[in-house]
Parts: sequence; structure tokens; C-alpha cells
Amino acid sequence: MMPIQMLHGLGRAKNAVQDYLIHKLLFPKVYLDTEFNGVNVDVLAIDRAGAGDVHAVKIVYQGADVENALETVIANIRNPPPPARIIPHFVYAAVVNDGPSATKFIPSEQIIQRSLAEDGVGRMGILYVDLTADEPKVEPILKAERFRSSKEIVELADRYVAEHTPNWEVRD
Repeated sequence: MMPIQMLHGLGRAKNAVQDYLIHKLLFPKVYLDTEFNGVNVDVLAIDRAGAGDVHAVKIVYQGADVENALETVIANIRNPPPPARIIPHFVYAAVVNDGPSATKFIPSEQIIQRSLAEDGVGRMGILYVDLTADEPKVEPILKAERFRSSKEIVELADRYVAEHTPNWEVRD
């Protein structure tokens, strides 16, 4: 069981990341705590009212071993466990600060290099989520770059939007 303070922090981080994506994208549909193509995702956004690019975010706590946690996120992008062979258009790791004494996370050169797709088309982005103030703040540390698209990711996004109710969307 997760301590209540950590649970609240995780919820605030997800909400802050959701807000970041809402302001970054045109007309996203946003899903929290979901499974997309066999992978658990903390925040998922599908742009252009669900017909556009897929953005997947995994939350990582800034604690004892952020680098190892980021390595795990990267490994799951490079070699996703079956059936997750389809990579979202944009993938992010959101590093959440670990309290008032935490400093802004700076990724190592190894993480920066490993965040790139093997063929160079696509890079995992890293976001820093600061929860120390009254208003949570999300700041990009490493800009995400678009991974290759495919017919499969488009079909998967269409199916996902048809079968799931978003936590947030633009409504007419």
C-alpha cells in the first residue's frame, strides 16, 4: 500500500502532466491510469479529438535511483514486452520531485543518448514535475521527438478512443 502523501503526490503529478498535455496539444482526449497496447500508462493523450498523435507518459519518482527507473522506461520503449510492439508517437518519463529539498533532475549523458530510438527517429522526452509550490509545475528537461508512425498505431488509437471514456476532452 502506498502512503497517503505519496498517493496524493502521484495524483497531483498526473493532473499536472495532464494539464501540460492539454495546453501543448490541439484537441486531446486524455486518459489517466490506463493500459494502452498491453502497457500501463500513467497519462495517455491522443491529439486532435482522438484522431491524431498518441502521447504516453510514465511517472518516475525522483528518489534513490531515477536513472535506473528511466533506464527501465527506455528499455520498455526499445524492447516492449509482448503484445506491446507498437510504440506511441511521443513517449515521456515525468520525473516527480521528492520533496522540498529535491533539486531539479538533470539526466546523465547516457540517459540522453539511450533516449533516442535506435534508428534516430524518435526520442523519449523527460518532464520535471515540481510539486513543492501550491500550483504544480511541469517543465520539459528533454524534448520528446516523434517516433515513426504506422498503420497499426493509427488503428490502435482509433480503437482505443472508440472503446474508452477519456478523463478529459474538448466538448462541443
